Order: sequence, then C-alpha cells, then structure tokens
Amino acid sequence: MLWFSLGSSLLPRDATMQGVVSALSFVFGYGIGVLLWFLARWVGRLFGKNLSCDIAPGWLRLTFLGITGAVLAVTILRWPTWQSEQRLLVGLEEIGITDGLMAVVWTLVIVALLMFIGRSLMWLVWKLDVFNGRHTSVLVGRGITVVILVGIFGALYWFVASSGLTTFANERFGPGDETTLEGITQPTAPEYSGSPDSLVEWDDLGFQGRTFAGAGTTVEDIVAFYPNSRMRTKVPIRVYAGLKSAESSEARAQLVVDELVRTNARERAVIALVATTGTGWVDPIASAALEYMYAGDTAIAAMQYSFLPSWISFILDTATSTEAGIAINEAVIDWWETLPENNRPRLVAFGESLGTLGSEAAYAQDSLDASLAFIQSKIDGAFWVGPTDANEIRSQFLDERDPSPVWGPGYSDGAVVRMANGPGEIDPSDASWVEPRVLYYHHPSDPVGYWNWETLWTPQEWTDKPVGDDVPDSVRWIPFTTFTQVVVDLIN
Repeated sequence: MLWFSLGSSLLPRDATMQGVVSALSFVFGYGIGVLLWFLARWVGRLFGKNLSCDIAPGWLRLTFLGITGAVLAVTILRWPTWQSEQRLLVGLEEIGITDGLMAVVWTLVIVALLMFIGRSLMWLVWKLDVFNGRHTSVLVGRGITVVILVGIFGALYWFVASSGLTTFANERFGPGDETTLEGITQPTAPEYSGSPDSLVEWDDLGFQGRTFAGAGTTVEDIVAFYPNSRMRTKVPIRVYAGLKSAESSEARAQLVVDELVRTNARERAVIALVATTGTGWVDPIASAALEYMYAGDTAIAAMQYSFLPSWISFILDTATSTEAGIAINEAVIDWWETLPENNRPRLVAFGESLGTLGSEAAYAQDSLDASLAFIQSKIDGAFWVGPTDANEIRSQFLDERDPSPVWGPGYSDGAVVRMANGPGEIDPSDASWVEPRVLYYHHPSDPVGYWNWETLWTPQEWTDKPVGDDVPDSVRWIPFTTFTQVVVDLIN
C-alpha cells in the first residue's frame, strides 16, 4: 500500500501531502495484514493448530523483508522524478531528492501517530472487555463494549468532525468576511452595489462582495482596451447581495433583482447571472472579460451564501449552495420574463467550481435532453467552469454521452452542450452549435470534478486510457489509495 501511494494521481503532491497519503495507505495496509493474521489464527484454532509469528523460517522472513525494503527504497528514490513529470504537465517546477527524504520523514511521523492512536484504541477495547467480562457473560460483555465504543466514536464525530469543524471554520473565516482587501474603496458610481445610491449597504457586502463591487472595470479601462474606437462605452453594472444584506437566500435574491431594477439593467445588452463560490467570490477575470467584450454594456448579478472556502462548504453543506443558486436564478428569470421579449437583454448563467453546483441546480430535470431543453427555454446560454462531481446536469452529460472519454465527453454531435479542456478547442462561429448554447470548461486533472465516495471501492473512468493531457499516463485506480490521493488533491 505504501508503494502504491507513491504513484501519480490527478495533481502533484509536495513532501507533506505525500507523507499524509503514504501514512494513511501504510496504516490501511497494516490493518488488512493484522486482520488476515487474526483470521488465519482463528481458522488454525478450529483445526487444532496454534499459529505463531515464527511459523515461517527466519531466513524466509528476512529475505521477504529485504526485498520489500529494497523495492520501497528504489520507489522512494524515484518518487521525485514521478512527481516532477506530473508537475511539468501543470506548469510547476521540478522537485529533488531532498523532497523525497522529507516525504519519508513525514510518513514516519504520521505513521507513528496513527499507530499510537490505533494501539490506544486496542488497549481501550481490551480493558473494557476484561472489565465487562468480570461482571457479565462474555457475550453480554462484548455487546456492552461495542455499545460504549459506538457511543465514543459517535460523540467524537459529532463534537470534533462535524460540529467541531463547523465551529472552527466559522471562527477561522468569519472575521475575515468583515475585512476589506487593501486598495478597495467604496464605489461612487450608482451602477455598483454598495455605492451611496445602492439599496445594499457597503458594510453588508462581505469581503468578496466589496472586492467585486469596488474593483469593477472602468470606462477608462475599456477605452484603453479599444484604442481609436468610436464605440459607445458604458459603466458596467455590478450588483451583489452579501450574507448580511438579508436573512434568507430568497430575500437576498430579491434584493439583487431590486438592484437590477434600480440600475436600469433592462437597458443593457447582456445580464450575467453568477453563482458564487463558497466565500462569495466572483472570478474577476470572467467578469472583466464579459465587460470588455460588450464595452461595458453589461450587468453582472451575484450574491453571497457563505464565507467558508469552497472545499469546506463542499464537505459541510452543499445544500446552501444549491438553494442560493436556485433562488437567484429563479428570481432574476421571473423579473426578466416580465420585460418585452423583443426588447430585453440576453441572459446568461455562469458558475465556477462550487458555483457551478448552485447554478446548475436551477435547471436540472430528469434527463439531459430535458435539462438542456429547460435551459434553452429560460436563458440565452450557460458557461460552467470546473464543475463538481455532484453536479446533476454534468453527471447526466457524462452518463448519457456518446462513446468518448469522461474528461472530453460528446453528446449529440455537440448540438447544444460541449466541454472544452483547454484554449482554442471551441469555435464560436461553428454553425452546427445551436443557440442557446451550454459550455463546460474542465481541466482533466481537476479533482473537484471527480471526488466521490465510490472512489474507495469502484474503478474510476478518469484513469481509463487515454487520460487527459494534464494527467500522467501512469495513473491507475487502486482501492483506498486512489481515494486518499484524490482527497489530498482536492485540498490542494
């Protein structure tokens, strides 16, 4: 298991993260070995044999140990090379033998800690078993031991893994939402939420909301981008509702609509409905790109539903993301449909990473065809970047795809929905791609799109050959180890 853990996965790992993966894999393999030995001794007793650790000759055990040690030593020495090959695929610098040695150190430290915990639990079980056996029958005593252990682990999960993580996350990231990025100031233009004319208070926007509203593309930026152009330039509209702006997702979504009405967004060429990531972040490059394309004749609408990083939100509560995504999409669409059909802005949906989960949720139906038809009946296009494995429409896309790799799926000759993995793969002028269009953008090495519990026991399609262009050819699925690797990749 330790040997397997040193192999490649979706993303490169540094020495510390490799130590975590290797230690967990080692302890898991050690646990399997102990279990098999326990079963062997139990079966031996059934046949009157008392097996012991010296059942094999000493020379055989030493030979086996020597071969195992030699293989591991060579593998550990090769690990920096394997990681460097993977790092080059995603534009990172190579690592050296020092990193390999540090990975060994971290592995030993974490293994020692995990073994200590494991031995302590064994001692606890033994003590409980002995104590209960003195006062009851063996069967009842062991039943009581099991109940006590389940109670202890249940309490640990609730107070540490669940409630404890939530409390830690809120205490760790909550204060940051009260701050403002250096250089960001309250906007004065009425086109921005948080301005003096806005229905939303500047202090209620949250850290990411203030960054979004306070760092908008200016008319001067657009004019400089189009030198010698006589096109009419407008101040882009950016509306946003923070977590403190209203009590519920529905109320915040309605506040966003009120801001669109206040800023006269109905007169713009396009409105972009953005589902934010866990912290409330809106990608500044995506926002600026749209605003430059339309010379500021745009309105971007978004709202915050959390201040936690996406990976924590993904673990603790994805329901809030989908609830917020449904609320803002439905509220804006309901308002937009009241406008004259021949004189209203184009309406497009955008989400990135965890934001795609919320954005998709507003349009998901029972099948891919039904979902795509519903999207086309409601909006003028959707662009979803870095979708998660939990995305319902993306899952329909993968499940119902034509013969094609999971990282580059095709469906119905790309008539409505397509997926790109890198620059230059999409031709906007392709007449076979009917409007409204749905586009996914996904790096094959992105673990957000692949993490699921089934990785523990089920082979994953992203390891099938051919793999994506930023995934090593040597990657393969291994029970438990691949799951652990992808969890670490997700955190990275």
